[in-house]
Amino acid sequence: MDGSSSAADPGPEPLELTEGSPRPSDTERELAELRARAYGPEADIEADPAAMARLAELEAAHLSAVTAERAGGSTVVAPVPAAASVEPTRDTRPAGVRRPSRRAGVVIGATVLVGALAAAGWNLVPRPDATLQQIAVEANSDIIRVLSAQGRGPVPSTLRRFEPYHDVRVWSVEDHAGKVCFIVWDLAESGRFSIKCAPPGTAVALTLSVAREADEFGRWLPDGSNVDFRFREDTVDVFVRAPAD
Repeated sequence: MDGSSSAADPGPEPLELTEGSPRPSDTERELAELRARAYGPEADIEADPAAMARLAELEAAHLSAVTAERAGGSTVVAPVPAAASVEPTRDTRPAGVRRPSRRAGVVIGATVLVGALAAAGWNLVPRPDATLQQIAVEANSDIIRVLSAQGRGPVPSTLRRFEPYHDVRVWSVEDHAGKVCFIVWDLAESGRFSIKCAPPGTAVALTLSVAREADEFGRWLPDGSNVDFRFREDTVDVFVRAPAD
């Protein structure tokens, strides 16, 4: 002790190379940088959710590696129950290892919140009422003749057919301009036909609405309902929307 006042906590020390030590990996350097942003005197990670999530990922991986190493050295690491309140009666940490700051707790809590919100968002994604898979294409399909008569220039070798939804038949086919055309056709009494062409990889949806005064389409649904056919690369998702209030 030289009597001088102690300096402010500078935060976690950066990884340093000593003679004979291995050079830190990119992951170790990234973890050190994120720790500095989370626990250092100029911490700013709270404003960067992506960095917080990445820190949580790397910390979990680091903890797993340390646990495995200790297990290999016959040191048993007992799990702590989630509901337990751990408060050591004395500081048993090795010298140089600091107690996590309040900021660290905020970062961890925020990371957990981000994960919870992501899980909640996943549960809020609407699930299709039906998913139509590809099936064998009928030889000399009438749909090729219909599209040719309309001047749409379908390429027969690219025709794909999907499972029917009630009386609605569903296809996709490329045209000579390189676009992919999606077709739904109600072969029951209504004869509803809808087609939309778009560049490959474009999300396309077609909607057939239930209108009792017009025809018998969707007779199994309430009047005013909508049936959305959303095309993906190899499947078609069907969503039924109830009438608007």
